[in-house]
Amino acid sequence: MILIKLFKRLIVFIYLSLLASLKAEVITESFYSNALGYEMYYQIVLPIDYYAETEASFPSIYFLHGFGADYSWYESIIDVHEDMILSGELNSSILIKPDGFVLPYLGSMYTNSEYNGQFEDYIVQDLIQHIDENYNTKQDPKFRAIMGHSMGGYGAVKLSVKFPELFQVVASHSGPIVFQNLISDLLPILIDETGILGYQPWNGSVSLFLYSASAAFSPDITDFPYYVDLPVDDNGNIIEDVWQLWLDHNPIDILIDNHSDIQSHRFYLDCGDMDAYLFQTHLNPFTQILDQMGIAYNSYIYPGDHFSELLNGNRFPYSLSYINNAFIMNELFSSLGDLDNDGIVDIIDLSLLLHIILGVNIASDSQQISSDLDFNNLIDVLDILILADQL
Repeated sequence: MILIKLFKRLIVFIYLSLLASLKAEVITESFYSNALGYEMYYQIVLPIDYYAETEASFPSIYFLHGFGADYSWYESIIDVHEDMILSGELNSSILIKPDGFVLPYLGSMYTNSEYNGQFEDYIVQDLIQHIDENYNTKQDPKFRAIMGHSMGGYGAVKLSVKFPELFQVVASHSGPIVFQNLISDLLPILIDETGILGYQPWNGSVSLFLYSASAAFSPDITDFPYYVDLPVDDNGNIIEDVWQLWLDHNPIDILIDNHSDIQSHRFYLDCGDMDAYLFQTHLNPFTQILDQMGIAYNSYIYPGDHFSELLNGNRFPYSLSYINNAFIMNELFSSLGDLDNDGIVDIIDLSLLLHIILGVNIASDSQQISSDLDFNNLIDVLDILILADQL
């Protein structure tokens, strides 16, 4: 009996040792970006079963860092992602951390700019193509997520609603996603930071952030020495023509404009209740629009400031779990509705489903399963509506 117990303990010890030795592969790489005209670095994290499953393809998660950081920051998301895969909380996926840092204002806002460079095109054209060509990714927007913190949270939401053909799953931590709130909330802080020399990027953190945003949204390469136009004058009044340039990049406005193309999107949004930039005020107006559109989301305001729960990784289990669940549901629904078993859901499947409901065709066993998209054991008009939404 004692020998059996010792043997069991040895087996457990060996198992735990092997488990501890399993590590995701973290690779720092670079590639030439045509949009920017120079080499860009990124980190990519390959799950432990990446090489074991040689024929498999994996969902991808793009994590965009915040203002003042670069691709090497936020190591905690790598640890959380890896631990959750090892524990079985997440299915295997590929994590990509691109670089959005640029001088002199420390952040690109992941936006095309005459001053900063073409950082939007670098992400949506160059980087995605490079990743998909060199790694075993599922090249479908249902299995490509984008997430980020602060500036990266903004970039994640903006790029997802602007390019629904690339991303359908998005998570934003403490992101400025409603510009109307951005200016009204930060203007008093900007003025408070401003001394007798007027607006300067180095007056304080809010001043620097607004100069960084202006370099992305309203650059002016003729305006020495800072080469940007702020959206407010010296008295704190909105400058309408500059403000309109900003609104072209406003996530909530892009969301409204593209509402018909983002019905399949899934949003995770959160922010600390003590955020120094007051980005928690952005969640309610944004989710109100999502409610009106019937788009799925989870939204949370939690105890914390702009950084405390992100740099230590405490919020990442929530967003990664949400993304993982979205991938699982998308995998499930990608097989449902494929009535002709050709591997895709298209108008032919919709026609077959209509004929089955009208009694023109008799459904086979596999078609019975694929047709019941709402899992109520009936094949009816609701299934047609769900299938039409998938197309």
